[in-house]
Amino acid sequence: MGIFGKSPDVKPSDPPPARPAASLGAPPSGTPAAAPRAGSGALCVIGAKTVIKGEISGEEDILIDGSVEGHVRVGRDLRVGPGGSVKATLEAQSITVSGEVTGDCIAQSRVEIQASGRVTGNIRAPKIIIAEGAMFKGTSDMSPRRDERKDKAAS
Repeated sequence: MGIFGKSPDVKPSDPPPARPAASLGAPPSGTPAAAPRAGSGALCVIGAKTVIKGEISGEEDILIDGSVEGHVRVGRDLRVGPGGSVKATLEAQSITVSGEVTGDCIAQSRVEIQASGRVTGNIRAPKIIIAEGAMFKGTSDMSPRRDERKDKAAS
């Protein structure tokens, strides 16, 4: 007889599989989720009860469900969840807004404001998507980035 009354040949069952990082803080069913890029596996979640004041920078996908004030600069994708509230300048590869943003949004590829999203500020991105029901107050600039214009002029 082994420890705790079990025979020695009985092995403990495998632990339950870990939840993928993309499912952490995911919005309820029916709401589109921003999955991290294929192969990235990294997602930083700023939770609903978290308040950050200052500068955030990094190289992984970020989901903001809490409150952020200051400046956010990431080299990957940035998502403001339905409960997220941001008073900051946002700079990222792509930005998706389901919550509320007060400040400028600058993206390398696209900015999307979903139906529940509200943006008060300027948007600069080559592609801008505003869903029916979304709120946007500000200016939009879809012209190529300055360095792209210089490359074309040099050709």
